[in-house]
Amino acid sequence: MFMVKEFLFTDRSQLFTSLAQNCQSYLQKGLALNGDASLMVSGGSTPAPLYEALAKSNLDWKNIHVALVDERWVEKQHSASNEALIHRTLLHSRAEHAPFTGMKNSTTNARTGYLETEGQYKKLPQPFTVTVLGMGSDGHTASLFPHAEGLAEALAEDNQQLTAPIMAKQSEVTGVNTERVTLTLSGLLKSERLILIITGDEKLAVFKEAMSDGPIEDMPIRALLRQNKVPFELYWAP
Repeated sequence: MFMVKEFLFTDRSQLFTSLAQNCQSYLQKGLALNGDASLMVSGGSTPAPLYEALAKSNLDWKNIHVALVDERWVEKQHSASNEALIHRTLLHSRAEHAPFTGMKNSTTNARTGYLETEGQYKKLPQPFTVTVLGMGSDGHTASLFPHAEGLAEALAEDNQQLTAPIMAKQSEVTGVNTERVTLTLSGLLKSERLILIITGDEKLAVFKEAMSDGPIEDMPIRALLRQNKVPFELYWAP
């Protein structure tokens, strides 16, 4: 049985106002129960308004651990770096001093470098309080790309590692930076709540296709839509 709850809005302003309020509530609850919380964040331009709103929120940020859902294996100053984007959009204002864990390190490649990333991620408070996801027009989420090298291992139920290296097949969606590190399916399912943000009719059509029958390898987001362990929330606006 799908654990998907859909929040559909008439405009993006309403979407991000509601989502920011809900995320604040989830994080506040985590802080109250555990003394700390964890916010897992994705890159891309779509979630930026959420991050900007959260940065201004009056939360106990010193006890909210922020970490990436996935990352391109590029330097932190690279224009494609998710870490750089999170510093620009979230880790400022009241959230400036939130503890942050990135994925890219000084190792030459993701295949060996992710082991260091794995060690850092195991130190994060679990379960992750909120995990923010995006989705590509190819049905990928995080860096779980269709038919990518490393995809089967990252999705394997018996793979209990939080992170995995991925080598995506280059496409218009991936761009040239195909070497990635990502949360595994097991890592994603160590969340209390999965939140997917998409906008536009095209992405909604892709989401509906992903909800239908078909191989997970063709649209890896299906692995999250078909699981019954973690609540999954869709936020959409035109």
